[in-house]
Amino acid sequence: MIPSFLLAKLYVKGSLKNTATGFEFALKNIIDSTMLIGIGPITVGEKAYEDSAITMTVADKSTNGAELSRQNSVPVRMGVPITVSITGDKLAAGSQRIIVAATTSDIGKIKFDINDSVN
Repeated sequence: MIPSFLLAKLYVKGSLKNTATGFEFALKNIIDSTMLIGIGPITVGEKAYEDSAITMTVADKSTNGAELSRQNSVPVRMGVPITVSITGDKLAAGSQRIIVAATTSDIGKIKFDINDSVN
């Protein structure tokens, strides 16, 4: 199991921003290449976002969280950024605590939390 303090380093500090449909942030794999087979919930404050509310974009290919599975996984390579977009409410200005849960093909479930401010 990978410690959550190390997993939190996947988050690209300063990447949190509101979008027309909600908000997004970036992750960058610094640990080891893997396959993402599940994502969510992603929790901000008291609100949890799951499945179809989450979209990941890697190298111009977008995959909705509801589509992820062992048969339809997303490669997460070392050093390649991932944009995680959430469809939902825009975030208020100021510091936000984000809890990210995901499932990888080799490690299984991972979970970490970070704090960032909306750009």
